[in-house]
Amino acid sequence: MKTVLYISFIIASLCLISCDQSNTGIRATADGDSLTSHVKNIVDQKKKLQEIKDAFQNSRYNKSLSKYRKIIRKYSKRYGFDWRLIVAQIMQESKFREAARSPVGARGLMQVMPRTARELTRELDVQYILVNPRENIAAGIYHLQKQYNYFPNADNVNRLKLGLASYNCGAGRIFDAQKITRFYEKQALQWAPVSQYLKKLKRSDWEVHLQVWPLGRPKHGYFYGYNETIKYVDNIWEMYQIYRKIL
Repeated sequence: MKTVLYISFIIASLCLISCDQSNTGIRATADGDSLTSHVKNIVDQKKKLQEIKDAFQNSRYNKSLSKYRKIIRKYSKRYGFDWRLIVAQIMQESKFREAARSPVGARGLMQVMPRTARELTRELDVQYILVNPRENIAAGIYHLQKQYNYFPNADNVNRLKLGLASYNCGAGRIFDAQKITRFYEKQALQWAPVSQYLKKLKRSDWEVHLQVWPLGRPKHGYFYGYNETIKYVDNIWEMYQIYRKIL
């Protein structure tokens, strides 16, 4: 329960922290009340940010992060990611529980599936991805880079989001969703429209499937876990914005 409350607190606080970030300066105004209100908002935001920072530093997550910070930073740098994005991903995947195991068999801090672990074992020449936390982190970040590389023409933010989605549900599902997105003449390299057409991979959407695929069925099969994938990307991205400010 504490974990759920903490994550909810982090995500809910994002709106307070990021409020008015698009305004880079204070508009010239003769209204003293407006100026006072603007300054008060800035002070309140800083206080809220400090509260979140203190809460994180006093949590068990910070202790776990201290244990793995060096290896997260090492492999994040090697594969071209902001290490704080990986921290957010680990929080979403396992909440830093080394022995975490999902109902479908994903294991470790980065929740690597056994089949994926076998592939990564051959590619990275490591043997204990599913049981060694450090190997799990290194392999997970490498695997995220592989997903990221599937979308070279997207801008960096959308490329990261598409890569995260691919990490969660598999690249094939994202490719299929992109194909439907293109059919509707929307931007297939942007996560927002792709995430909506990810919902069109159900069997009940057979009418659009007939127009997109010769056999009338998504190339990589039907998909019903779209809500989980969308939430996965959104949660990580929101936590990442927080961690960019406090870590």
